[in-house]
Amino acid sequence: MLAQGRPFTQLLSLKSFLQRGMASMSSEVVTGMNILKKGQDPPLRPDDQLPDWLWQLAEPEKTLNELRRTKEGDLTEAMLERYVKLENRDNIRTRNHERAK
Repeated sequence: MLAQGRPFTQLLSLKSFLQRGMASMSSEVVTGMNILKKGQDPPLRPDDQLPDWLWQLAEPEKTLNELRRTKEGDLTEAMLERYVKLENRDNIRTRNHERAK
């Protein structure tokens, strides 16, 4: 039996997993962040007690087109490294697409 393209048993296990996950969520600790065998999940802290670099992780990085439009003098070293990386990926994609024809 398939329900929406998945076996029925898989849908049941997914539903129970989600229910267990939501039930185990807490407003006092970061559930699932413990990596030690005998450790505990770390407690939640207010935003002002978290390090500044943590908020930079949530910001999306510039895309290749955005980096191409940036003036060369305005690029930082990290942005330049990202530009070269994305440009190489784009060149590989283009070559593979041309060879596939």
